[in-house]
Amino acid sequence: MAKQPQRRPAPQQPKKTTPAPAYRKESKESLFSTGRNEFIFGRQNFILLGAGLALVLTGLLAMAGGGMPDPNTWDASRIYSFRRITLAPILMVAGFVVVLFGIFKKPTAATPANPANPLSE
Repeated sequence: MAKQPQRRPAPQQPKKTTPAPAYRKESKESLFSTGRNEFIFGRQNFILLGAGLALVLTGLLAMAGGGMPDPNTWDASRIYSFRRITLAPILMVAGFVVVLFGIFKKPTAATPANPANPLSE
């Protein structure tokens, strides 16, 4: 068998250095923070979210209910009542609308702190 010619290693090229990636100076400290130590949502947004959640839960409670008191009888007025068929879905849809409004409402601008009054901060 014939000998294979030995290959010479290729000359090494000088390594190219890449610049370090640029990172943002402001770090995001919280889920609700924009990086400047302020909340994305304002007080009104959280109040609207809570009110919407309360409406949705009220609608769910209005829709829920036990079964028939006697399993051998059928009372359609208990199952198909105004409260379960009409009122509960209206409460739930109203709650979802209030929650969406609370999410998309822009928070009002914070009032500037008064340096003469240290309690205003």
